Amino acid sequence: MDSDNTRSLDDKFGNTNISSENKTNSPSQLRGFSSNISDPAFAKYQKNSRSWSFLFSSILAVIAIMGFPIYGNASREIDWPESLFYGMGIGAMFIAIAGMQTLKRKMDKTWDGTVIDKQYYRKRQRTNLSIVYRTEYIIKIKKDSGGTKINKWIDSPGLFNYYSVGDRVRHHKGFFYYEKYDKSIDLQILCAACNSFNDITQDICSRCKCPLLK
Repeated sequence: MDSDNTRSLDDKFGNTNISSENKTNSPSQLRGFSSNISDPAFAKYQKNSRSWSFLFSSILAVIAIMGFPIYGNASREIDWPESLFYGMGIGAMFIAIAGMQTLKRKMDKTWDGTVIDKQYYRKRQRTNLSIVYRTEYIIKIKKDSGGTKINKWIDSPGLFNYYSVGDRVRHHKGFFYYEKYDKSIDLQILCAACNSFNDITQDICSRCKCPLLK
């Protein structure tokens, strides 16, 4: 990580939240944490996400269990039944990952905090053919209950640009999302469920159809 290249994105680009005069929502309606998170659509979305996660993991597990013996027999590199054991081990790992993600979401809690820092780093990585540069975006959130939550994204500035230092935010249990307390100057709003951006005038996410938190 090239620390010499660390800069606040706010200094480079300024505040990305530009006010709009054509919004149907009044500023007072866009301040405060929304009660829409209790809408049944969110519980349904989380249930479907868990189902798809286990389904996808199960498919990968079946592929691993079938694929390793086939590969071992064709290549002669892994003998039977060791190839089957390898496949079963990899398959069990996929299922375990899905289970751990579900457990983590169940143990998650809702909490409030404040964005205290935003930085990005230019990182140089060497590949077999060339040197590539990646950008790591970092946001630090100070929890009201104590402690700091650090969020990182590689070459994905969208979520990074959505928040500003000083923003009051709320993390909702089971979601990889932070709701902003003050959305009154935003042109876009982030969906709590699928993390897609929507026009601030919308009430329902155009992608997953969950209510927007405003």
